[in-house]
Amino acid sequence: MKRKMILLAVLLSCLGTFVGSRPGLAAEGTAATGDPFIHMIQEGWRMVAPGVLQRDLGTGKVETFGLGAEGLRFRMEGMKAHLRDLRAELRLRPTPELRVAVRSYRAEIEKIRQALKTTTAVDELGSVSEKVAAGIDCTIKYGAHVDAYALTTSQGVGGKADAYFNSNCGQVGEVYAHAHGNATGADGVVRQATKTDPATGIRSGGNVSATATITVNGVSACSSYAYASMTSYDLGIVYEQSVQNSTCPAPPPPPLGLTVSKSYPHPTLHIYGYDCYSVTWTASVSGGSSPFTYAWKLNGATVGGNSSTYTKQFCGQDQETTYTANVSVTVTDSAAQTKTATSSQAIAYHMTL
Repeated sequence: MKRKMILLAVLLSCLGTFVGSRPGLAAEGTAATGDPFIHMIQEGWRMVAPGVLQRDLGTGKVETFGLGAEGLRFRMEGMKAHLRDLRAELRLRPTPELRVAVRSYRAEIEKIRQALKTTTAVDELGSVSEKVAAGIDCTIKYGAHVDAYALTTSQGVGGKADAYFNSNCGQVGEVYAHAHGNATGADGVVRQATKTDPATGIRSGGNVSATATITVNGVSACSSYAYASMTSYDLGIVYEQSVQNSTCPAPPPPPLGLTVSKSYPHPTLHIYGYDCYSVTWTASVSGGSSPFTYAWKLNGATVGGNSSTYTKQFCGQDQETTYTANVSVTVTDSAAQTKTATSSQAIAYHMTL
């Protein structure tokens, strides 16, 4: 058990920053003084099977770390489940890309099946070489990152998967990346995109990476999936991330339109003696996305409240003078669109006739 703990600590310390949320165990250097399982559990990992730990990264994203034959077997069962989904999709909407993905998944599963014939169980794994454990002139880094999301510049979904393995210690890693998405367009046609890297065969070595990126345009029934993994049979480990998204982006709101009108119909309002007269300005909104907020200004000063109308009373002082009321209103909708409109009212004050 102690050898397994030391091995787990060392392998976690090799987990590259590409993962995004690096286990605190590696940063704290507690391989020899603490139980790595305890550290992982404190940071959100949980044991889901013998030799297999998972952590929820939020927004549908999960990372998995597996050791030995148990880790490989867990990964193989997960790939089998997704292969069934791909086959069902292929029957509905056959494309060359889906056929490539299905063949690639089959090849990966077969590679794991063959490796399981010689891979030892977790409790039988030996420690990594002293050079790796000591970190002297020897570096191993590996990682994976996935994302599945609603598009922001257009309607639809996207997915991206990356994985890498780097070692100058003589060990070999194998990388794999896959992304798939579906979306139904406004015309009712279902569109899909699939990317697998490598498309054929196996990519392995001491310095390898894989990337798969897709985008699909549509307005409903959106879904995207991304998966990336790194496997090192030399080290006896599997690291992978997967994520699913079923969010369709909301359609963009119509452009915001605005006009402002006043209740007094003539360009100049004449007021005699001490008479008073009220003028009401009304903001009329078109398009946009409700609710709306209103901000009124009179000759540059903020006036009124959050209302679609503003009323100002003008009273004479029984003298000859003129005044211009420059009124503006700025409307903001729930999508943060803004629009400003202006209207002026000239007023001529007169002495009592």
